[in-house]
Amino acid sequence: MRPFAAPFSGEELMDAESFSEVYARTGRSEWRRVEPQPTPDSDPPIVDLADLGARVVIDPPPAARGSERLAAGALISPGASAALEAEIDRSHSREAVARLAVYLARSYASAAALLLVRRDMIEGLCGEGLAGRPDAVLFPAGAASVFGEVAGSGRPFRGAPPAQGLDARVLRALGREHVQEIAVLPVRVAGRTVNLLYADNGPESLGDASAAALGAICARVGDAYERLIRERKSNS
Repeated sequence: MRPFAAPFSGEELMDAESFSEVYARTGRSEWRRVEPQPTPDSDPPIVDLADLGARVVIDPPPAARGSERLAAGALISPGASAALEAEIDRSHSREAVARLAVYLARSYASAAALLLVRRDMIEGLCGEGLAGRPDAVLFPAGAASVFGEVAGSGRPFRGAPPAQGLDARVLRALGREHVQEIAVLPVRVAGRTVNLLYADNGPESLGDASAAALGAICARVGDAYERLIRERKSNS
């Protein structure tokens, strides 16, 4: 495991419970909740959400239109990356910020996904360049996994993909079980991890520059969430 830093600073915006309720409205309000129950002597289950009702479909952001069906391994252009950063900074919804973050991560990785961390669970939100479906994944944050460790510690992970256990099952669900290297990074707000950004570069390593850029994306997304929370508070 090779951790790398993604610094965060910010004022306390609201208590943890209040923030969870605010952030929960990122498009999941139409889903019926199913809490997975681990079976004895087995790994915690990954719950397939395919039959749990309607999902919110987020249109591709303007900066990425025309490239929303990028093939696995294709990276978006530097010009599109700059436009996506600008859109994140001025976006007025958490749903849009989440989708923009995934598109922006494709500037530096073959595949990317954003996962939501709340109420001791980790669930997929959206992704690009994946053979699987991030929105079909739900598992306990407390179960032994790289994802759970990053969610709990706030420290990013970069290294070889685990070949066993819950991590391997999550990667299979994402369709990314045969990649060389993965990165899992936290998006933090008010000292709490609210999202995990997953990325890999297929058969190649991510590289230090790409890893640093992914960390910067997480910091930008965290700042955008803080701005949206402030805007909501000032308008309430």
